[in-house]
Amino acid sequence: MTDLHFFGRRKIFSMNDVINETNVMDEVNKALVFHFTNLAEEDYLYWYRRGICPILQRTKEIRPEICNRVVVPNADYVCTFKNGYFLTDSVSYVARNPEKADLVKQYNEFMHLSGREIADNETVNWFHTVGLGVEYVEQGEDVPYHVYALDPRSAFVVYSLKPGNPPLMGINMVTETVVKDNITTTFCKIDCFTTDYCYRMSGYITGDIMTVRALPQPLTIATSLDEVRPNVIGKIPMVEFVYNGNRMSSFENALSIMDAINLAESNRLDGDEQAVQQLCVAYNCQFEEGTTANKIRQAGMIVLKSTGDNKADFKIMDSRLDQTATQTMIDDLYNQMLEKCGVPSSTRDAASSSDNVGAVYLRNGWGAADTACRNTEDYFRESNRLLDGIILSILRRKGFELSVFDFDIVIQRANMSNLLVKTQAALNMKELGLSPEITLKTSGLSSDPIADVESSQKYIEQKWNTQPIIQANPIPEEQRDDNQD
Repeated sequence: MTDLHFFGRRKIFSMNDVINETNVMDEVNKALVFHFTNLAEEDYLYWYRRGICPILQRTKEIRPEICNRVVVPNADYVCTFKNGYFLTDSVSYVARNPEKADLVKQYNEFMHLSGREIADNETVNWFHTVGLGVEYVEQGEDVPYHVYALDPRSAFVVYSLKPGNPPLMGINMVTETVVKDNITTTFCKIDCFTTDYCYRMSGYITGDIMTVRALPQPLTIATSLDEVRPNVIGKIPMVEFVYNGNRMSSFENALSIMDAINLAESNRLDGDEQAVQQLCVAYNCQFEEGTTANKIRQAGMIVLKSTGDNKADFKIMDSRLDQTATQTMIDDLYNQMLEKCGVPSSTRDAASSSDNVGAVYLRNGWGAADTACRNTEDYFRESNRLLDGIILSILRRKGFELSVFDFDIVIQRANMSNLLVKTQAALNMKELGLSPEITLKTSGLSSDPIADVESSQKYIEQKWNTQPIIQANPIPEEQRDDNQD
């Protein structure tokens, strides 16, 4: 298949916790050595999703003229489902303190104006495809800040070896290819961001970063330090997002299964084509002088003569692939792929049954898909906190007083599953006398209970005041009097 190994992207560390003008080029060049190992794998996964798969390099020794190469886009199917299921709607924020509700609402407006919604979608698509996504923040003129999604093949973060592995520097590369006198040279500009300074370096690169086939060991060297300027933000403006703790893509652990499905489908089509273009075998046949296989093929019919006991026989070899067994194997591979990737199946156990909605939800893989998304959600929240810290440091310089402790992130996903159970739980909590905010949040009916209660205040007041609160284990009146005496 390839000399690459797909076990997740490597987290890049530096043993030097102080980055300055004297050592920045050395530290960048050391980090690039490890980054290019990640880059080669990311580049392979990126083009694999687009259909550049090992099956396209398939060859055959027997009947090489019949060699179909079928690519089933399972990787794209997995990523597309993950993107839509993980982010049903754009990320938003809810106030933890009602006194900060107006500021949090304004922060949500800033997020929309800064382009962060698009950046989040692109980042999610990146880490589902290659295992990593990178977002970059910079100060704006028309709006307080802008957020962009960077290509993780050219952008990455280097971490410290201290406990907790805080970010040490962020690196982004931009390449330019120059052709002069039939000699192609690729130059690169490297931006390095630390908490105190922004460095710009020049260098050169061997190998192609953004092409179908990256070199196994490309080489980038920063040769000169061109510019040093203060980092006015005071934080590294780049944050990495990951799909899971192994930093793998959403379909990486099923690559071999996808390759097997492509091979099985290609062999199936070869079998059908070989059944149409069948070989012929001639026994004791004597043809006229000058008769060739091409002439027999063009004539479509031959006339044979038998002499003595040597009977002439002309047969067509008919050997067909067992389509039923092949389909059974492909179905098994397909179901295994869905299970390993955490994608629900729409065909498994499709026969009618008496299972309830909850059983079907678990049996068809929707429970596993939700579990995988919740795992990704934890890592997304962690990276999002770092990004919020960068953004708020920009906003504080503009008089916007808000802290990461004042709000919670809400990742919108379809919450229509088990809706009847959720509404019944909400009614029970209402009868117990819990507040509308607690009721909506605990039952799972609302991802932003404070905003929902505020927008439905007059309706909630009518419903919440129509019936008295039920007291658990009420004390009889005569016992209450006795106790008072």
